[in-house]
Amino acid sequence: MNTRALNIFFAIAAIVAMSHLANEWVRMEHPGGLVWKAAGIVLLGLFALLKRSWIAGLGLLFCALGDVLLELVFVYGMAAFAVGHLFYIAAFVEWGRVLGLNKRDFPVAVLVVIVSIGLLVWLFPGMGDLTGPAIAYQLIITTMVCMAFIVKAPVLARLGAVLFMLSDTLIAAGRFANVDVPPGSVWITYAGAQILIAWGMSHIAPYRARKKRQAAAAEA
Repeated sequence: MNTRALNIFFAIAAIVAMSHLANEWVRMEHPGGLVWKAAGIVLLGLFALLKRSWIAGLGLLFCALGDVLLELVFVYGMAAFAVGHLFYIAAFVEWGRVLGLNKRDFPVAVLVVIVSIGLLVWLFPGMGDLTGPAIAYQLIITTMVCMAFIVKAPVLARLGAVLFMLSDTLIAAGRFANVDVPPGSVWITYAGAQILIAWGMSHIAPYRARKKRQAAAAEA
């Protein structure tokens, strides 16, 4: 698939992903609603795979699985998203291996940890039976966002990581702190995060190839 076709495919995937915002008002019944919810993220994952961003692509597909499972068994959905974030962490590690560390933004990673701890203290009293899974998930997504700033990753992918944490915070605030979250805010931040991550992470192949050429030249 050529570059133009891939870009069109990405645009379609992004539109499908964001279109599920309308379900805040349409309230499509299952299984149609579940298919609609996951479809855009699946397409974004396929886009990343077509761009040879294998790790990020798998992360997106696990997040799509999480979208479905959240509606069926919440804790299973959390687990699927946690796996997705582990793939994102690995994808950021690959960017670090190819382009190196981003020492300038280490303080941002520290700030992310501080904010995460503050959120955990705030939300902890309402976690109840989900305390263990929620803390584990918080640790994983915090690590993912920190990794986005520790390595030289694309700016859009970093912004996507931050938006993902914001989206999850909105979900947690509604579930654990009884906060009235604005309608549509969770999906806007979540879909936006996945779109940015898919686009930002999908451009590693040329850098990967250049790294291999440099290594081969050094050995020659």
